[in-house]
Amino acid sequence: MIRFQIENLGEVTSTNTLLLERARQGAPEGLILTAQCQSAGRGKPGRPWIAPAGKNLLCSILLRPPLSPAQAPMLTQIACRAVAKVLKEKYDIASEFKRPNDVMVDLQKICGTLVEAISSQSKLEAVVIGIGLNINAEASELPPEGISMGMIKNTKYVVDEVLGHILDELSQRIHELYKTGTIK
Repeated sequence: MIRFQIENLGEVTSTNTLLLERARQGAPEGLILTAQCQSAGRGKPGRPWIAPAGKNLLCSILLRPPLSPAQAPMLTQIACRAVAKVLKEKYDIASEFKRPNDVMVDLQKICGTLVEAISSQSKLEAVVIGIGLNINAEASELPPEGISMGMIKNTKYVVDEVLGHILDELSQRIHELYKTGTIK
C-alpha cells in the first residue's frame, strides 16, 4: 500500500503544477499537496478550475506507477471511480464517472480530475492525479453546471475527513492496479 504524506498549503498557483515540479526533483510516491485556494487551478483541456477559498478539496497526489505511458489514462478512471464510491458509501450521494475526467451528480459536476504524467519513451516516471471536489461551496461560488456536497445535503463537511476517505479508497484501487496491471 502507498504511504501518503500530506502537505497542506495556503494559496498556490496550482497543486498539479507544484507537484509535477517536485516530482522532477525526486519527490517520493505518496506525496500529496493540498491547497486552500488556487490562483491558476486547471481542468482538462486547459480549462480553469474555479473554487472558493477554504471550502473545497483541492489536492494533487504523486504516484510513481510501474506502468507504461499508454496505461496512464487508467489512473483517471481509478480516481473518478474512487471519488464516486466514497460519495455514495460515506455520504449517500449518488454520482457517476463521466468520461473523460469528471464525477457528476445528475447533470452537475461535483468533481473534476486532471492526471498529468512525466514519462520517457517507454517508462512512466511519475504521475500526478489532481482532484477538485466541491465540498462546501455555495451555488453562487460555482459555475452554473457545478454542485457541491453541501448543496446536496445541506451540511458542512470537514475537507480533511473527506480526503481521508478518498485516499483510503484510492490506495486500495491503486494497489490492485499495481498488482494486476488492470482495473475493476
